[in-house]
Amino acid sequence: MNWETVNRNLIVKSISELYYEEVLSGIVKEISKNKYVLEISDEISYHFDAFTGIWCDLVIDPESLRRNDGQKPDAALFFSETQHLTKMSDITLANFLEEMLHTLYSDQIMLQKSASVDQLYNLNSLDIETYLNGHPKLILNKGRLGWSPEDLSMYAPESRVGVQFDRIAINKNLLTISCQTEMSFEDVTTADLTKEELEHFRVICNKNQIDYQSYYIVPVHPWQWENKIRIFFQKDISCKNIVYLGGGGDCYNPQISIRTFSNRANKQRLDVKLPVSVLNTSCVRGIPARHISIAAELSESVDYILKHDENFLAARTDCLKDVAAFSYVAPEYRDIKDAPYRYKEFLGAIWREPSSGKLTGDERCLITGSLSYLDDNGNSLVGLLIEKSRLSIDDWLTLYFQKVVIPLYHLQSQYGIGLVAHGQNTLLKLKHNIPSGLIIKDFQGDLRINRNMPQKTRSTLPRNVLSELDSLPSGHIIYDLITGHFVSVLRFISQALYRSHRYQEKYFYRLLGSVIATYEKKYPTQSNTPSLLAPYFQRVLLNKVRFEIGYQDYSVRPQPQLGSPLANPLVN
Repeated sequence: MNWETVNRNLIVKSISELYYEEVLSGIVKEISKNKYVLEISDEISYHFDAFTGIWCDLVIDPESLRRNDGQKPDAALFFSETQHLTKMSDITLANFLEEMLHTLYSDQIMLQKSASVDQLYNLNSLDIETYLNGHPKLILNKGRLGWSPEDLSMYAPESRVGVQFDRIAINKNLLTISCQTEMSFEDVTTADLTKEELEHFRVICNKNQIDYQSYYIVPVHPWQWENKIRIFFQKDISCKNIVYLGGGGDCYNPQISIRTFSNRANKQRLDVKLPVSVLNTSCVRGIPARHISIAAELSESVDYILKHDENFLAARTDCLKDVAAFSYVAPEYRDIKDAPYRYKEFLGAIWREPSSGKLTGDERCLITGSLSYLDDNGNSLVGLLIEKSRLSIDDWLTLYFQKVVIPLYHLQSQYGIGLVAHGQNTLLKLKHNIPSGLIIKDFQGDLRINRNMPQKTRSTLPRNVLSELDSLPSGHIIYDLITGHFVSVLRFISQALYRSHRYQEKYFYRLLGSVIATYEKKYPTQSNTPSLLAPYFQRVLLNKVRFEIGYQDYSVRPQPQLGSPLANPLVN
């Protein structure tokens, strides 16, 4: 039964997202009120109950999905039958089905571990993440190509198993490092090791006849060591530039992103982000070397802006600073300019502040992607929080928009800094279940700058930081907010709130538009940032990219595509 359910759910999600991305929009028809049919061919059709969401996607009742010939849901069959519509080549389709089967395997595990919103409410943010179903917009959101079922049971967040990192000694001369000026890189990298463990590692170094003082002790993910580092860094291992020391230190729990870890026992200790080179959603999850050298400086600059602007202070906007980072690219690949990006991202780490340090005693925080969680009874987490806050839905949402959306927009409009504000790197602070602030994080690749950046920002960001960041036209970077947060986070929150409380989407976005209008009237843009109240938005496509580029290697991560314009729900 689980197999049938996960196949049905994946087909439903696929129809919804591919309707939004205009792959299926021309052949889906409403035959009567809220009754739809997808006619794949003269012989094959799918029938379902749905309504068209305000973002022009289909919100489908999964239980209603029926195939005209009575066959049980089969996602592989669905994608084979729609190949002429997705235009995947046979090679791409075969690879796509492999990633799909990996996703379905994990979906079955998730199905057995579902929880009510009342249960989730009593958990901390990290524990809540173990119940979340992955990226809501990407069809195949748990592919994790490269992991076996045993790997999933040990390292996937939904498995809820702690991970102890392996440790290596690596010659200091090899590394690109970054560290906050008032901190010692060595102290950061060994903070979770006991004196006994450090002494044990020192003994191993002495036995290998290497100078302990000339090496850093750094963590590596056990899977990464066994499957990537031992192979790709054989030369360094053979000449003892890298010496394996074994496991050590505290236990960590993986966040939903699978490569960022929170300390299991000591919530005040730094989070650690490590390469885990499996293909998951859009790319292989390594750590790009490009931004490592500026990691600490960039974080300090963003933190400085947040602490010296009255709007951020009033909204209680914080960031999780990257305290230290390192990277090492194998020499065999370092100078191959257009080598696939994954070969240059095998070995590195980022140490980041934990969210606990940004909260007062009576606050908690949740990743914004968790708010749209719906349990089996149709109850939403966002709805439960609103009920427990004792505010009206309008009042609660107004605070959310003021505390989350406006700071993200202010960072773009007044400073020319864009953050891809998806549901994992934006955390909502809550005080007595009422929105009380925002925490942003993950500036490695998710933070870009506007080519029309104002002078006050240029004077804040060091020159070496500016030279390393991606810069985009103002009309492009605004989609870090529109697609990153509106389409990929708020779309699912508004739909969840409609399902659980019948709160109309048009009221949700009318309210958001009103909050933004008030802001824009008071703060004209300083960076040529387009108004969020323009009549149309660009339709940014994510799933369609995989259909077209397939699974071949590229020197850079895949980029989204554009579809036809969308009517802006904030003004309609």
